[in-house]
Amino acid sequence: MSNNGLIVTVVGWAATKPREVNGDGVPFTSFRVATTPRHFDKGQGAWADGRTEWLTVKVFRDVALNVAVSINKGDPVVVHGKLRTEEWQGENGSRSGMVVEASALGHDLTRGRSVFARTVHVGSAVRPDEPEEPEGASHGGDDPWARDAADPADPADPADPADPADPAEPAEPAEPGSADELRAPEDAAALTP
Repeated sequence: MSNNGLIVTVVGWAATKPREVNGDGVPFTSFRVATTPRHFDKGQGAWADGRTEWLTVKVFRDVALNVAVSINKGDPVVVHGKLRTEEWQGENGSRSGMVVEASALGHDLTRGRSVFARTVHVGSAVRPDEPEEPEGASHGGDDPWARDAADPADPADPADPADPADPAEPAEPAEPGSADELRAPEDAAALTP
């Protein structure tokens, strides 16, 4: 028998704006997710929505801070974690609800694009009585990923900041409706000769 509880993955939409809470000194973020199953109704010849299920998602510590700045109401999300029941006293008596304590959470990329920004934990500030970090030293400690993507001081970095055609440099966004604009697959099919 497992003591891990019931592990679930929920695909749905953020129904509320995440709110940050400091409960018992441990920061956590909480928001609601709505998930509605869909099925093809052969009798109607169309897709039909099933019953919408509403869940509360809770994330703790560092993940809570990332979720609070990354997820907005209406965003498509994928939540993975432990499902449990939470009980509380409401104005009309005892209440209960389903809660997912998320161990992994992110945007549902089948519904759109997202931009990732890695969280870099910076140690304590340099005090005047501490020696300064030597020139060329790594700013990320032992973490090889904690440096800037195009660090000109890094001789191993192939990016040339002087080269305007360098693929490491982001291109200017295309004008809406232009031929350079990223398109949905169905639009791409219409553009193919």
